[in-house]
Amino acid sequence: MHEPEISAAIREQKGKSFARKIRRSGEIPCVLYGIEDDSVALKMNRRDFEKLLAETRSVFVVHYGSTKQRSVVKDIQYHPVKGDIIHVDLQRIKAGQEITLKVPIKFVGHASGVKMGGVFQELHSELEITCLPKYLPNEIEIDISELGIGENIHVSDLVLEHLTIEDDEHTALCSVVMPKKVEELEPEEEEEEEEETEPEVITKSKKEEEEETE
Repeated sequence: MHEPEISAAIREQKGKSFARKIRRSGEIPCVLYGIEDDSVALKMNRRDFEKLLAETRSVFVVHYGSTKQRSVVKDIQYHPVKGDIIHVDLQRIKAGQEITLKVPIKFVGHASGVKMGGVFQELHSELEITCLPKYLPNEIEIDISELGIGENIHVSDLVLEHLTIEDDEHTALCSVVMPKKVEELEPEEEEEEEEETEPEVITKSKKEEEEETE
């Protein structure tokens, strides 16, 4: 099976200030570790790495110097505001040695409960699995076609060959719920307006006014 490849360069300088310079130049700082070898500080072209992610989340080959190493993406750190990739952890792999990492979930099909007016909720976007490198999938497909209103799919409902799921079996991955009702505001009862009584205007005669001024 063809394994994608990506080129990298060894980072001679480390630290936050150098990492910022690397990112400004269009590259991503990363670290390669595992299989009882020392970790290696690397940097990769941002666009090349994003293209690699679009192609696979499974095994690929990273080139640096005169070395070619089969690897997987162990972890990706994103900027909390911009969402840009700011650091990547790569893990070496070896044939016959199991690895543990998180794999994206892909929900497929159209939930029957949605057709009945329910709302589909994605509760988790990835699963942590353990398997041999040759069985590592790009993503894990979960069929939601039979999911009705008020129903969930839990980790315990999944049957995956050659894989061990590390997440708790009671973890709900998705569900279909009834939409929240928009309560109609009942029109307030119109208060009966009290009849206003006009004040009685008492006018005095000219004679009475003259007597008062005397």
